[in-house]
Amino acid sequence: MKELETIAFREIEKYKNDKNCIIIDLRSREQFREGHVDGAWNIPYEYLEEARPMLPRQKLLLLYCERGGTAMLAGKELMEKGYHVKAAVGGFEH
Repeated sequence: MKELETIAFREIEKYKNDKNCIIIDLRSREQFREGHVDGAWNIPYEYLEEARPMLPRQKLLLLYCERGGTAMLAGKELMEKGYHVKAAVGGFEH
């Protein structure tokens, strides 16, 4: 099994204008409203499986959360289902 690729959270900026990448914020809706990466989709982790059919397999899914643990967990789950994923470690701090 291929290992999940990770990036430092501060590197997300490099992906913000990449049309082949979707940035996904796995935090709660309340946390998302308080602040998030511009252009990110908010899919709280508990709704990820339900939202998965909407996620394009041909794009990179760049996941982030509060500290990185949930992004790593979700990234591994999505990789097992055939998605191209990277997880940002370090998490979102506003």
